[in-house]
Formats: sequence, C-alpha cells, structure tokens
Amino acid sequence: MKWHLFTLGGHKVYLEPFFLLLIAVFVFMDLNSAAALPRQLLWAPILFGGVLFHEFGHAVAIKAFGFGPSTIILQGFGGVTINETRQNSKPGESIVISLAGPGASLLLALLSFGGLVAYKSFAGENALLTHFLYFNGVVNVFWAVFNMLPINPMDGGHVVLHALRKFMPMRKALYYSAISSLVVLGLLAATILALGHFGIILIVLIVMFGMQNVQVLQQLKRAC
Repeated sequence: MKWHLFTLGGHKVYLEPFFLLLIAVFVFMDLNSAAALPRQLLWAPILFGGVLFHEFGHAVAIKAFGFGPSTIILQGFGGVTINETRQNSKPGESIVISLAGPGASLLLALLSFGGLVAYKSFAGENALLTHFLYFNGVVNVFWAVFNMLPINPMDGGHVVLHALRKFMPMRKALYYSAISSLVVLGLLAATILALGHFGIILIVLIVMFGMQNVQVLQQLKRAC
C-alpha cells in the first residue's frame, strides 16, 4: 500500500505507511514533556525532507544520463528510487548515480548550516528555527556518511558493486559485494557491542541488511 504524493520533473513520489511510523518513532522517542513536543515534531520535516532530497539526487542523476524519470518511494527506514531503464547503465554511470544521493544530502546540510549562520547574523534568534536548521544539517551529514558505508543495499554498497563490475562479470561482482557487506556488518556489530550502544533501529538495520546479503548469496548459489 502506498499513496501518490506528487510528481515533480516527471518523477513520481509515493509514500508508504511504514515511513510515517518511522517518523512517529523519532518524534516520540525523546518526548518527555509537553514543552518538548514542538522540537520533537521537527523530526517530521527533517526526515521527510532529508530522505526526499536524497532520493531526488539519485533521480536527477539517473535522468541526466538519459534514463528518463524515476519513481521515488518513501518507505521503511528511508527511501528508494526505481527506474527500470537504468538496468543497462555502465558501471561508471551507476557509481555517479549512487554517489548523487549522499551528495544531495551533503548539499542540503550545507544549505541548512549556511541558513543557520545567516539567520543568526541578520535576523536575531528563534530557538525553534535555530534548532531545525542545526539538526537538519547534522541529520543530513549523518545520513550521507551512513549511506556511504560499503554495505548493500546502501549507496556505498552499490558503489562497491559497480566498481567491481568494471573488472568482473555481474555475477561475481554481486558475490564479492555481498561478502564484503557481511564483513562490514560484522565489524559494525562488534563495534556496537564493544561500545555498548544498542540502538534498536541500528540493530534492526544490521539484521535486515545481513539477511538481504545472505539471500543474495543463496540466490547466486541456487543459480549455479
């Protein structure tokens, strides 16, 4: 189930209910008083705008390479940009497309931090707006860096996959990218255990990404 929100530049944007649940989790996880509600509600535009801007980065790059408009779906723990015609993209094109999402996130962060400096310099101070601009910048920097971890199905994992495609067939590239993803996930899990930080969302992501990469290996094995 998904709802069509709007179409921009030929790109259709859809919203799945689970994305709203994700926003609700962030809004309520640190809500300890009624006074904190306005700040906590800022998670809604920060997450919605950040994920949407990130996915539009991919969509714009895909269209720039001549593959036409894409479909953007805000879902689960983020978003996905779908374009069936880009399956024939060259490895170099696919790498640029993968990097365009984190690049868009960093651009949004830069605009937020720049807006924060300009606002505090010329327009006085509004605590809520200052909070929004600051955390919008921080969240989008984190989102860009996190997405560049070399783990499938994140952007960093796609960069590894398409870099491997330059030197080997797609089948082998899928195999080695899945193996490297599992290694990085194992190191990430070990780091979390060592530091004692057990964020439920991060744990769910590690398990989910691990299962996805194991499934890739199983599918490759069955296809032999």
